[in-house]
Amino acid sequence: MAGSFNIKALIKMLADAACILIAALPAGLCWLEARFSDRGDLFVLFGQGFSLIPGLPGNWLRRAFGRLTLDGCAGDCEIGFLSWFSSRHARIGARVYIGPFSVIGDAEIGEGSLIATRVSILSGKNQHAHAPDGSLIPFSRDRAACVTIGRDTWIGEGAIVMADVGDHCIVASGAVVISQVAAGQVVGGNPARVIRILSGIPASPDMSGTTGERRGNSRFRQEEKGKSMA
Repeated sequence: MAGSFNIKALIKMLADAACILIAALPAGLCWLEARFSDRGDLFVLFGQGFSLIPGLPGNWLRRAFGRLTLDGCAGDCEIGFLSWFSSRHARIGARVYIGPFSVIGDAEIGEGSLIATRVSILSGKNQHAHAPDGSLIPFSRDRAACVTIGRDTWIGEGAIVMADVGDHCIVASGAVVISQVAAGQVVGGNPARVIRILSGIPASPDMSGTTGERRGNSRFRQEEKGKSMA
């Protein structure tokens, strides 16, 4: 109501501001690192450091650090205990929940999506190769790919995602996604295969576009999907 005093909103605003101030120095050092080096050692160091902080303060600090260092990070996302980003080239949409013990690489996570515990979203599936002498080539940026997770999608516990997942999908616990998942599909297994198609899902255009480029104004309604990550 206009003119009413919302103490909860004020506390949240002050807490967010305090966390931004705390994260500003580490984020500034990460900015200098990105400007003068291709490495991400400081970014990973501080990200893992903030991941160790439990509870609500940890969530706020991880979000503040993400807002200052990632390519995009919504102010209302949640990032769980011991979860961190291996790459600053990640974008986290509004109302995204990332559960504990998750690692996110080059990824774009669409608004309203839920990422369960112990999920890994890799920077594509071609990060390493063998040299002519048979030795393994370390990770390099030119082999990384951005993995897109669509809007209102649920990634189950322990899943490993290496390819794009569309809007309104469910990826079962423990699934290994190595090929594109179309909108409205339920997939599971290793490698992940289609289990069924969800009904009442609005049609989505080509998955090759980014999450922001895909259209679809109707909201997804499904009773199976919620904050519980059973």
